[in-house]
Amino acid sequence: MEEEKDPSPEYIKGFNQMYKLKKETPEVTQQLLSAQAEGERFKGMTAGARQCEVERIREISQKGRNQSPEREI
Repeated sequence: MEEEKDPSPEYIKGFNQMYKLKKETPEVTQQLLSAQAEGERFKGMTAGARQCEVERIREISQKGRNQSPEREI
């Protein structure tokens, strides 16, 4: 079994930067992620963008559930 380790400071920095950028300007994040760079910071950036997207989809889904009329059976 693989041992879990804390993410590096560069990974965390990339994650936080991209998460914030994805919320503010999603079109820019697509350009940055298409660079296909390597390294801990880029891995963090990719994960940050993905996490932001997951939360956005979850929020949209939740709004849809709250707004849809309940069906009576």
